[in-house]
Formats: sequence, C-alpha cells, structure tokens
Amino acid sequence: MHYELFWKSAFQEMIQIVQKPGGPLATGAKRPKVKWQPAETGDTRSVHHKSRDTGVSGERLRVAVLVDLIWSPLAGGHVKCWERLAHAATRRSDLDLTVHFSGTSERVVDLSENVRFRIHRSVFSTARLPFLGHIPDHTDLSPYHPDVARCISDVDVIHTTDGFFAFARTGARLARRKSIPLVNSVHTDTPSYTRVYTRQMINRLFGDGVGSRILLDRLQLDRRLERNMRNKLERHQIQSTHSLVATEDECLRLRAARPNRSVHVLGRGIDRSQFHPCQRDREWLRDTFGVPVDRVIVLFVGRLDSGKRILTLAETVRGMVDSGLPIHLFCAGRGPDRQLVIDRLGDHVTAPGFVTADLMPKVFASADILAMPSEIEVFANVVPEAMASGIVPVVSSGSRMGRLLEDGRTGIVIDGAETENWTSAISDLVRHPERMTAMGREARLAAETSLPSWDDILANDLVHLWRQAATGQSGSEDD
Repeated sequence: MHYELFWKSAFQEMIQIVQKPGGPLATGAKRPKVKWQPAETGDTRSVHHKSRDTGVSGERLRVAVLVDLIWSPLAGGHVKCWERLAHAATRRSDLDLTVHFSGTSERVVDLSENVRFRIHRSVFSTARLPFLGHIPDHTDLSPYHPDVARCISDVDVIHTTDGFFAFARTGARLARRKSIPLVNSVHTDTPSYTRVYTRQMINRLFGDGVGSRILLDRLQLDRRLERNMRNKLERHQIQSTHSLVATEDECLRLRAARPNRSVHVLGRGIDRSQFHPCQRDREWLRDTFGVPVDRVIVLFVGRLDSGKRILTLAETVRGMVDSGLPIHLFCAGRGPDRQLVIDRLGDHVTAPGFVTADLMPKVFASADILAMPSEIEVFANVVPEAMASGIVPVVSSGSRMGRLLEDGRTGIVIDGAETENWTSAISDLVRHPERMTAMGREARLAAETSLPSWDDILANDLVHLWRQAATGQSGSEDD
C-alpha cells in the first residue's frame, strides 16, 4: 500500500538538482517556510486543540501519531490503518489522539471532541524531485519539520510510524530533547521497496547498459541501500520505549538486537459488518464496471507495479484464458503497469483505476478469489477483508500473510513467484467451484472467530503500551 521511498538511492542526483543555482537548497538560498493558512470548510479547525483533561494522571492520555504520508482518498494501507484506528478512538473517553498527516494545506479535521487529524504541508516533498515521479506515495525529505515539532511538544507519547522521513525524525529529535516517550510501529517494508525502486530507477536511467551492470551487479547499490535503510530503522527502534512490528519472527529478531526493550506485534483490525458476503451482487458489478457475470472473478487490490508483481498475475490469467477457463481479472488500483495488464488481457480484465472506499466491500464480496502475488508486505489489509467477504485469498508465502490462513481450508499459500505455481493453484479453484465456495465459507468463519476488530487492536495492541510508556514502564515481552 504505502511503498516508502528510496531517496538515498538517488542521493547524488537529488543533491545536484536541489543545489543548482536557484534550487531550493542552493548555497545561500533560504529554506522554504511553511505559512499557516486557516481552514475554509466547516468540518475543519485551524487552531491547536487542548484537551480538557491533560496529563497522565487525568482521564485522557495525549498521544501524537506521526504518519509522513499524504492524507487522501487515494492513500494506501498505511494511511487507512490509522484512519480506522482514529475512528475506533472516537469510541473511547480515555484518549486525546491526534494523527498527523502530510497534505497540501494546513488544517485540522475533527473526528470527535478528543480525536482529530492534523494536516501539515511538507517542508521538502519528494514530489519536487522529477526523478522520483514514478514512486507511489510522496513524503517529506526534510530532516526536521518545525510545525510538527510545535504541535507535539506537550503530548504524553509520540508514536512514529516509520523511521526515515521528516515526521519520524522530528518526533525522535523532540522525544530526546524533551524526554517524551517514543513508540514506533512498522507499516511498510521500506528497506525492501528501497531495493526494488532503486533497481527500477537505475534501469530507467541507464537501461541494460554498462552503467546498470556496474551499479547493480558489481556494486550492488540496491542491496547496499536496502541494508542502510534497515540499519536506520533499527536505530530508530532502539530509541523507542516500545516497538511494534508485524510478525512474531520480527519480534524475535528485534528482541535479540535489543534484549532489554519492549517489542510487540501490531495487528490489524477488520469491520466484519462492512466486509460481508451479503454484499455480493454480480449484476451490480456488471452494471457498474462491465464485468461479465459468467466468469470467475479474480480480484487484485493495490498498486499495479513491479513491487506488487501484478504482471505475474496477468501472465497467470493469460495462460488460463488461453486454456479455455472462464476467468476475469478485476484490478482495483492505479500504477505504471496498468496499461501493460490491459494490453495483455484485453476483454478479460477490468482495470478502472482507483475505486472509492465505499464501493470496495461490494467489489470484494462480488469477486471469487483475491490474488496477492506480492512478496513485500508488512501487513496487507486486503487479506482479512477478503476473508470477511467470504472469498478465497491466494497469497505468496513471501508476503508472510499466510499466517492468517489455514492453507487449503481458508485460503491458499503459494511458494515462489513462478507463474506456473499461481496458474496451478488458481486453475484448480476455477475447475472445482464447489471447493472454492466451501473455502470462501471457511474464510468467513475464520474472520468471525479469529480476526480482531479495530477497537480490539487499539485497546490490546496500543493503548496499554502508550500508558506504560507515559508512566515510565518499559513493559516486557510477555505483556
């Protein structure tokens, strides 16, 4: 969903661009200032919120969550995760929660009296760098964001959601300076995406020539930058009172690196009433998107690019179509490979681009199979959404999302990225519709009995750790 950026992979080129005469960081040039602008609409406020009950000893714990991504309907899973957690927080009276996002204008959006989004303009956005035009989400490369610092200077807990960019660096700096407890959670495998997008950028600049061979094969620049990003994240996690990761394996690795610190798993929630098999409506899918009703629908949700391996899925569907199977691919998302998928599959694919959030529950339930060939995931929200919708999730073992599934009963976990493996697994489902239907029912049952709600995640994975951090408790592995 949010594929964090790999700006260090182009560091020298970036410096040349921004320091050229007249550039934003040219010698002697003034750094850009963020001018505060009042909000213009009635549902936002342009004032700093002060909770009536402040301090750890009061009823409300003041927490600032820093998400250095643009708040937008087009945003990916990282942003949506915190949107859903914030809405869950509106049902609590013991929190004063502000989630900080990037945006094009300064404003505050109130969700309730004690929960709000605060939007900040970037100091130096990656959107200003032409060689990063192909990345999926833009963030702030500035080492410090003064407006963010001003807004979080008196909170009880600072919670960062990456370890690399302006918001996280500002939060860590302020936490050190003011002795504010710092909590960190990981939402995107930024180091792996650094490797993928560095390789992609070098190939775009140098093609298959000697430059690419030197940088990638001999110097292994993509892998060096991946290691650099992992080291940077670990340094940020070491400063944190509590670190939250996606899997038990990550917990064990980080506990080995920092045995005296608190490391926990941060899960993801699901709204089982929103994502539900009762939303299924194939006629609606036909009328709205032109999807044939007489085909098995394979759903892909996410960015259509190499990081998500969409072309692997396109080749899988192409082979099945050529073998005479009644299959159709529905791609909900944008990305640079969209036209390649359309060209490859013709009238056996529907790729409308971005699909609004209010339509997605019906899209999920009206499909038959969710296919997720990506091997770079921290936690893919689409898997529990598919389970709750009663369709069959088919995931790559490299994604680590198989941990939610019982392979062969509530979904399918595929080893390797080879097209043949995906073709075999999905073809078997298409040829045995009764098995596919039964597996979808089992997936829904598993969602009802084993998947937590967003209220559960907020209460069990976050609030008690925030309180421990605010009261000076480091916690333990078994909390």
